[in-house]
Amino acid sequence: MSNTITNRKSNKKFMVLSAIAIIMIVDAHAQNALGLFAGLIPFNSFFIPLFVFISGYFNKVDSKTDLTEYIRKKEKTLLVPYFGFAFTGVLLSLILSVIKTGRFPKITLEVFLGYFMDSFTLGAPVTIIFPIWFVIVLFVMLAVYAAIKKPLAKKWNSIAALIIFAVLSTAVVWCVKNFEVPQLFLLPLKCIFLMPYLELGIIYREKLEAPLSKISSGGNIILLAALLLINFIRMMYLPDAMDVSFSGIDTMDGFSSPFIVTPLISSAVGILFWVTVAGMFGSAVYENKVVNYISENTFWIMALHFFFFNLFNCILMFINAHIIPLCDFDAAFMCETEWYRWEPIIQFRLVYLLLGVICPLLVKLLYDRIKLKLKSSSGARKTVKKA
Repeated sequence: MSNTITNRKSNKKFMVLSAIAIIMIVDAHAQNALGLFAGLIPFNSFFIPLFVFISGYFNKVDSKTDLTEYIRKKEKTLLVPYFGFAFTGVLLSLILSVIKTGRFPKITLEVFLGYFMDSFTLGAPVTIIFPIWFVIVLFVMLAVYAAIKKPLAKKWNSIAALIIFAVLSTAVVWCVKNFEVPQLFLLPLKCIFLMPYLELGIIYREKLEAPLSKISSGGNIILLAALLLINFIRMMYLPDAMDVSFSGIDTMDGFSSPFIVTPLISSAVGILFWVTVAGMFGSAVYENKVVNYISENTFWIMALHFFFFNLFNCILMFINAHIIPLCDFDAAFMCETEWYRWEPIIQFRLVYLLLGVICPLLVKLLYDRIKLKLKSSSGARKTVKKA
């Protein structure tokens, strides 16, 4: 995410991979409008591990790392924007609630404290920005990983570390499948569950990227076909085809497969598949300004796309009530949940997808211009004072 922005411009493949990953997240929340290979590699089977993998690829910690400076940088690139979006999200949620119900919700001390509790456990204070739960987890993972690796850097073995993290991740899956997890434990469990993919990103950078880049186009096509076949066989073998996915990492549920190793296998297959796709076909858009802008602003898209889905629903509700009745529009249900999507035809899902990607980018563009204008005005005032 934002901690990898400066590196993406010099690594075009991962620039494309980041853009693909965030579009997949929006697409999943738009009910698979595009569904890129989602029939065989469901988005929920790998896309959060893919983001961790990308962060791991750019993450560098050794014996010389200054932990204080390292964590301070992560605070600036992850925590500061997180709390900015969290505060904004609460305000936006209240505004949407007023639009939907016509009244301002009652904010008690208990509700107010709940916002803080949910920020550090579920990862987001309100549903309208729930996708940013990943940011808190990523910050804690990076900080813990750096604290562990720095003193052990000279003896660090990435393969051994990956095996240990994979065992712990699998143990977490077993734990949440067999016990009810208190909300306070969600953050550490999510960090442990996702830690293997951080190390996998490092291993890919240090050991796998060079040899894999030498594979011919034909070899890559065979690899992609093999990965699709692997998942096809797994879907046939599992009790339900969608058991290959896990849809509720934010609350650590949705692990429907009877095999606790399923998330590891599914994530590895999905990550390798899309890394290969980005390497094979991404060169066509390496210099594309739109793709660059998407990859550089994944945080904004992740934080705001759900809000724009709901704002669009509110506009539809107004049209339905005051202009023209919309076929099968369920206003009552829309007011009850942030997950409502109007679907007069299945292709209408694309409208939500486009809104979820384009609108946050327009907000970011406006934010950048205002910030630049304020900076220029401030600089002009200082020049006048000196004169």
